[in-house]
Amino acid sequence: MKFKKIVLKAFKRVQEKLKNRLLTKTLKQAVSCERNPESGRLVNIDLLLKDYRHYGHQDFEILSEIGNGGSAAVYAAYWKKTPTKFAIKKIKKIIDISTEKDIINEINLMKIVEFHPNIITFWGVIKSEMNYSLVLEYADGGTLGKYLENTITLKSEVQLKFAKEIASAILCLHANDIIHRDIHPNNILIHELTIKLADFGRSCLQGSDVDTGVFGVIPYVDPKMLDPKIPYNLSKKSDIYSMGVIFWQLTSCSSPFNFEKRDYTSITLDILNGAREESISNTNVKFIKLYQQCWRHEPDERPDADQVVLELNKIDSENNFDFEKSENEIKITKELKSEEIKDDFSDCHLLNY
Repeated sequence: MKFKKIVLKAFKRVQEKLKNRLLTKTLKQAVSCERNPESGRLVNIDLLLKDYRHYGHQDFEILSEIGNGGSAAVYAAYWKKTPTKFAIKKIKKIIDISTEKDIINEINLMKIVEFHPNIITFWGVIKSEMNYSLVLEYADGGTLGKYLENTITLKSEVQLKFAKEIASAILCLHANDIIHRDIHPNNILIHELTIKLADFGRSCLQGSDVDTGVFGVIPYVDPKMLDPKIPYNLSKKSDIYSMGVIFWQLTSCSSPFNFEKRDYTSITLDILNGAREESISNTNVKFIKLYQQCWRHEPDERPDADQVVLELNKIDSENNFDFEKSENEIKITKELKSEEIKDDFSDCHLLNY
């Protein structure tokens, strides 16, 4: 009897694995689906919508707006008068074929990777006559951008923790051939001091036919994309570039190039001419070297996500406190080294006490 239970349990596990593999395969195929020329709609769109849990606006009590961008507004909400919070992402665009395709794409990509602890969880859809809303996991710490804005400095352990979690999430995407294409601190959330990568609205599968226009927040955009003379499609290495800039920001708690107060054209020209932010004193030198590799101009010279994760784990395991010194510290060190100090221990002899 006991053996039978063990066999049944093992069989159920195998069934679940097969089911998950099939679902992932189906979702990947759905992301790349083409429009049906006869109906003008997306192939399988009705079927896909049935795969997700549907909610009504009456199921939620909206508390406050917690984010607002060009394409969507995000609200914190309670579920049916309970203390359970969710985030409601209301898409601003009116429903049409193109919008439906974008929504299905975003949902499907999230579903492929939402098992990862550092990627936001998708719970369901709210559909009205005019638009869609997505029901998502609520992050109590807000965006990484706001978190850093309200922080003077991050301890090195926290820098490394956040960096490892960001890199782990991106590795998960890339392992599933997903390119995020819009990584910046306001698309990274914090829940219970844990990183949650969010907003897959501009994400795509590698090799898919997507728009090639410049979008995103300039300091985090792959420089290759900023050059109008050379055609370029964002790639996995573009995500790596964005990650490198964010790693620097973890050490500085400042925006790169103070971009909110500067002209985007001048910042773009500076970046294309090779400008990068200066490293911050008291930062682990291996961490500095890593993010500088990530933001190299040539994509082929940037590491892959798995290499970034490996290097971060090495830094963590070594508990490396080899920090970059400030200019003043370097000056003092040089002065001390230049002085002739004689080792005179005569006053330390035990007979003198």
